[in-house]
Amino acid sequence: MFIFDINLSPMNIFLYFWSFWCLVVTIFVFLFLFIPNLILIFCLGKFGKKIFVQYNFYVANFLLTFYGMRKKITGFFPIKFNDSCIYIINHKSYLDVIILASIIPHKIKYLGKAEVFKWPLFGYLAKHSGQISVNRESKESRNRGYDEMKKAIIEGYSIIIFPEGGWKNKGDKKSNNPYNLKDDCLLHEFRNGAFRLAIETKVPVVPITLLNAQDRFSDIDMLVRFGQIKAHIFNPIDPLEFSDSLTLNRHCNNIMLEKLQEYRNEN
Repeated sequence: MFIFDINLSPMNIFLYFWSFWCLVVTIFVFLFLFIPNLILIFCLGKFGKKIFVQYNFYVANFLLTFYGMRKKITGFFPIKFNDSCIYIINHKSYLDVIILASIIPHKIKYLGKAEVFKWPLFGYLAKHSGQISVNRESKESRNRGYDEMKKAIIEGYSIIIFPEGGWKNKGDKKSNNPYNLKDDCLLHEFRNGAFRLAIETKVPVVPITLLNAQDRFSDIDMLVRFGQIKAHIFNPIDPLEFSDSLTLNRHCNNIMLEKLQEYRNEN
């Protein structure tokens, strides 16, 4: 189920069973909460959607515990910044969203690729809970997503954006991405939308560097590996201190890249 080129070493055999256990737990939790989620989204209006996003903080922490993962977060943590902001995160794994949900307890909306909104059940909840979909290959869709993010910020939400636009791990032949991402690049150049949005709406940018999410779960072998999840959260950055969005973009990319390089050199 998880990989086709099977390595039958004792550790890998254990990881196959462990990954299956994690899959079972994830499916059980998702199905157990599916009806309550529908009630929150469709019966309780904006209040229900707000609760839906915020209680996922606890669900995400529950899942990580059952995956055998513990967090080691440095920097601006716990996050006590309650005002609207734009979180920008490097992207390397399907696990990233669960990690983020487990460390950000506030009103948030995700900007996600349109393909995710087509996934059975999960995509249905994402769409109707007010998350923001974007077709990366469509300028019209990107513009619509930008306008939806502006509206969400005005309504008091924070936005979560992966400004690289995707990922491509070493050996990943399945990656379908319009940005021609390089194989196993430590950090790609950022799309500029998040930074234009920050300057236009005058809300802070909070960079979050996920240091080893791909080591805990990779789309190459689809195996879950228990252990520490390491991340660093930078202090909120005032966009008005920068002359333009590209300067803000480069600054955020540079500090996140430096943190990734520092982690790589130490490990």
